[in-house]
Amino acid sequence: MHTSPDDSPTAGRKPPLRASGKPYKTVNDARSISLLGVGLIAGVVIGAGVALLLAPQSGEDTRAALGRRARRIRHDDGIWDRFGRELRRAASLRRKAANVKRKELERDAAGRKTNDDAAERKPS
Repeated sequence: MHTSPDDSPTAGRKPPLRASGKPYKTVNDARSISLLGVGLIAGVVIGAGVALLLAPQSGEDTRAALGRRARRIRHDDGIWDRFGRELRRAASLRRKAANVKRKELERDAAGRKTNDDAAERKPS
């Protein structure tokens, strides 16, 4: 069976469009990457310096505010910190309950053994 080009499902369609321009190439040059990192760090340092120089407060007030903020961030308990503490507390309570139950079972077993030993010693 011979089919004509007009019978194919793609008949009459235009070919798919292709992106214009050069294809993307990955940068394998370590020097370019390291220069980018150095530039980013330099930009952050310069930006922080300019921000401190142009701050509406004195340097002492700005340092105090930064210190307060750092302490608050360091001591601020996020939701995950609280969740972790709650899980540790629940696990501790479960271990304590398991230990209490184990001691009760051991006491019961020791009591049964004592009763069995006493019954064996009694003359029938």
